[in-house]
Order: sequence, then structure tokens, then C-alpha cells
Amino acid sequence: MNRWIRRLLAAPALAAVLLAGCGIPEYTEVRVDGQGPAPGLPSGGSGLQTPASRLDERNNTEAFVSDFLQAAAVEAERAVEQVREFVAPTDRADVRDPNPEVVLTVVRLRERPQITRAEAGVEEVALNVQQIGQLRPNGALEPMPAQEPEFTEYTFQVGSVTGEQGKFILNPPPALLLSEDALNAFYTQRTIYFWDTSQQALVPDLRYLPGAVPVERQRTVLLEALISGPSSWIASTVQALPSGTRSGGNVPDTGDRLKVTLISDAAALADQRQLDRLAAQLMWSLWPEFDNDLELTIQGQSPQIYRGAELLAMNGAQTLQETPERFTVYQGRVHRLSSSARSGEAIPVLTDEVNQDVVTAGFTRAGGSTYAALAVQGEDGQRLVVGGSTGAGTSFHTSTESFDDIGRPGWLKAPGDFGLVVADGRLYSFRVGSGTVEPLTLPGVTGVVRSVGVAPDGHRIALVIDDRLYVAALGRGERVEVLPPRRVPTSLTEITQVDWVAETLLVVAGTNPDGRVAIHDMTVDGAIETPSLRDLGNASVTHLAGYPANPVSGGAVGARMYVANGIPYDLFEPSEQIRLEEVEGVDPAATADDPAAVATAPFFLY
Repeated sequence: MNRWIRRLLAAPALAAVLLAGCGIPEYTEVRVDGQGPAPGLPSGGSGLQTPASRLDERNNTEAFVSDFLQAAAVEAERAVEQVREFVAPTDRADVRDPNPEVVLTVVRLRERPQITRAEAGVEEVALNVQQIGQLRPNGALEPMPAQEPEFTEYTFQVGSVTGEQGKFILNPPPALLLSEDALNAFYTQRTIYFWDTSQQALVPDLRYLPGAVPVERQRTVLLEALISGPSSWIASTVQALPSGTRSGGNVPDTGDRLKVTLISDAAALADQRQLDRLAAQLMWSLWPEFDNDLELTIQGQSPQIYRGAELLAMNGAQTLQETPERFTVYQGRVHRLSSSARSGEAIPVLTDEVNQDVVTAGFTRAGGSTYAALAVQGEDGQRLVVGGSTGAGTSFHTSTESFDDIGRPGWLKAPGDFGLVVADGRLYSFRVGSGTVEPLTLPGVTGVVRSVGVAPDGHRIALVIDDRLYVAALGRGERVEVLPPRRVPTSLTEITQVDWVAETLLVVAGTNPDGRVAIHDMTVDGAIETPSLRDLGNASVTHLAGYPANPVSGGAVGARMYVANGIPYDLFEPSEQIRLEEVEGVDPAATADDPAAVATAPFFLY
């Protein structure tokens, strides 16, 4: 099958079909077991979706319990009422209105509900769960309180009530529970944005919008979420809206113009540049449609009209390419892959003198410049070589410190001349124009750092520390500072690699609950997981590189390349081995009898 035809067909709905016909070669001991739908896109529907009622499952207790775990999947002000409908009248008082706000505990079932008969007409139910987080009314999924265990068991009873039809929950659990499946089925993933503290980049913030919200109110709800402020893990690296800002009413959509009215201190929004940034923040957050205009009114001021195309350019993520530039390392040199954008062109930045003894690498373009970071093998170990190509020429600096093992370097966008890399189990920062790599502190977390991935905004990272997954925000100034990492709850264990494939979506390699190595896509909070590759057997995934999807592309998921058992694969293609005939500048015939003639460490220009 022609590779370029496959690219056109590689939509999520067809990927599983393609995988069935284009599997990984047998000798790698890696087995593909299908591909699920791509997460990180709007799940649920476009409004007025509501979970099942209590009477929809009258006989099957397991189905009834599943419906109970979906009952709270409505607007926050109705969640308690919906849950109480499942509870026996005598126990409804135990389902209390949370104070000061309705908080749902999102859980992932680790096994099917354990149902046993306790007495005549009554069944005992035990739920073995992983507690993912607490869903707030503003749609933010925040971590569980520190005193709450990640893994726990909830027990309650199911039985009948005299004079009433159907089953009821008896002795309800002490929390308003919402299953992971219900979050995926009855909520839409939406992204709102906050400016970083230097006002150079829009930082995405994932929110969950109930499908029960009517379409005509969705933008208003998103505006309220924006006004409520950022999620806790990015709060220190972004700016909230000016204190006291309130909505001036519903957000109507006239079809060609989005109208937003805000009530705020006039002095706080008197600067035109600040108003322009606010307009971009609103357009990007309220489900962007950049063919339309935005009419922004600050109470007491005249309306201002913005063209959507002007606001589009204020988020650097919109420059992400549909077809990224792909590279790999072969016999110590960086080569372009034939599936790459700009196929046939020269390798950017690198001279023949620099492109020697390379182990792994990372490229980026930012502000009209192109930068490269290379892990280069020398007699005394590996060193990081960092340089760039600007109008003033090209120069490289080699780190004064050597290491036994350096991972794939990642670049921070905005301004773009900073980067991060894992070396000998620690996280370091580097910068163009310097031969110094600086060790970074991870507040509150200890362990061996195995992998780092950088989000497209350059202000958030994902980390594998020991075999666990974390996300963290970055403080940016003259130096890079990692703010306290947040643990990401996932069904995967023994995690080895992580990177980003969308603004709020990670790709992660680890071991699934069946004990098989797998690659999963998952939201940054760990709530929604979808296997990209369900079963890689006992393969060792030692390298993983992602390329994020452009957020304006209408739901596309980015590309991924990885190395399993020493063999490189391109998952986007999908899941085919990267063969030597795809490595530009290499003659496969000349190395046909060389078992070591294998490409390594594939990466994207990002």
C-alpha cells in the first residue's frame, strides 16, 4: 500500500483497519492489537445529552450501578438531584449538597463491580477504583485531596423499596461519584486559554463541559469558566482575568460575529494591547471560529471589532504543520525521512562537521531562527551540543559536562531558545549560546527522571519519574524553573516514555493492566485514556517522540514515532517500521548484510 495513500486514510476511524493490514514485523516480537479512537478531541455531543434514568435498567444490577455512576453527569447545580433519584427515599438525606460547591469524584473502575447477595432482595456492591480527581463546577479536574488514597473501595447496597418500581441505592457512598466512562460519554473536552505571565504565549487549560448544556449556552458557560480562573497546576505561570471581571450576559453567536460583554474595572483594561490580548484569549477559548469576527464590549466603553484571522496568529500553536518534518539518526548522523515535509531538502542548521557521532537530537524553529540540540558520543561519554542558525550565522556550543546517557532534547517555545533534556536520571535546561547545562529541581518529587516532553506552548511539561507520570508548569525568566509537579493517575504502570500529541493530550508508553506493554493517548489529567497500540507484548519502548496537532485543524491528533526492541516505528503511518529506504541519503543495498544497519531515535522538527 502506498505510504502517501495511507496518510490520506489515516483518520482515527480507519486506523484500526489499516493496522490490521500493516502490522509490525514478526521478528521484533511486537504485536499490534488494534487502535482505538483518538482522544483529546471533543467527546460527548453538542448539547442536551443526559445520562440514563433510574428506571432504564430494572433487572441488571451491574448495568444499574453503571447508570448510577453516570447520574451526576449533568450541570453542577442539578448533580445532587440526579444522584438522589437513584437513592432510596430513606437514604436521600445522606446525599448532601457539597459546600461551598458541587464536586464530583471521578473514578476509574479497576475491575467489574463485585456484586454479592447480602440478604433477600438486597445485594452488596463493592467498587475497586482508582480515584482520578475532583471535577469542579468550572469544568476543571483537580487532584484528589492529599489525604485521599489513589486506590480505594466504595461499598453500598442495591435493593428494592416497598411501593416503588425498580432498584435503589441503599447506604449510598459518601462522595458524588462519576465514572471515567461517564466523563468520556457525557462531557465535551474543551480548551480555554490564559496568557503566561510575560504575555508571550497562550497556555491551554483543559475543561469538561457537560453535554446537557444547551448549545446556545455553551459559550456562556465557557466564559464563566474563564472568569473563574486557571486550574491550580498552571495558576503560578499564567495570568487570570483582572480581579472583579464579570460576564455582562449571555454570549450570543449571530453566525458571523461572536459578541462578548464584560463588566470590569475600566483602568484594568485601559491599555489597547491588553484589550487585544483579551480578545485573542476570548476567541481561542470560546470554541474558535476564525472566519468570523469578535465584538468585545467592556461596560462603559465602545465596542471593538476584531477579525478572527488577526486573533488566530496570537497563539503560536496555530503554526504546527499538518505534515511535520521527520528525522532520524543513522550511524551517528541525522537524516531526513522521506515521509517528512520538505523531503529532499538539506538537514537544517547542521554542518557536516557538527553532524557526527550523534546519539539523539531535537530541532525547532522560533522567531525566524532554527535551533538544534544534539547528544553526541565522545571518548569520555556523551555531551550536549546546542546551536542555532540566525541572520548572524550559525554557531554551536558543547556542554562542559559529559554524561553516560542523554535523552531526546525538547525545545521550549516562546521565545524558543531554551530547552530541556534528561541526562543520567536528572532534568537539565540548556540555552542557545551557552555550553552550560543547568540541573533543575523538581519540588516535592524525588526519583530517577526517565523522560520529558514539552507542550507546544512551552510552559508545561510531562515527566516520567521512576516509573510514574507527572505534569508540571514552568516558570520562565532568565532561567527555567519547574513548578511543583502533579501526579497523573493512569492505568499504566512501569511507564518509560512520554511526549505531547495535542495541546492537552499526552502519548505514554508503559504496561497496561493485562501486563502487556502498550502506548496510550491520555488527557493531561489522566482522566481519558485510549490505547494507540494496545499490545506490544513485552517489548522495551526506549524512545518516543510526538508532534502535536494544530488546535485549529478541527480535531486532528498529532503524529508519533517510537523505538521498540531497538526498531523504530512511525505510528502515524500507521505503526510501520521505519526502513532504511525511507532514510534519505542512505543506500539500503550497501548495508543489506549489516544487522546493525538500523535507524534510531526518530524525531520531529518541533
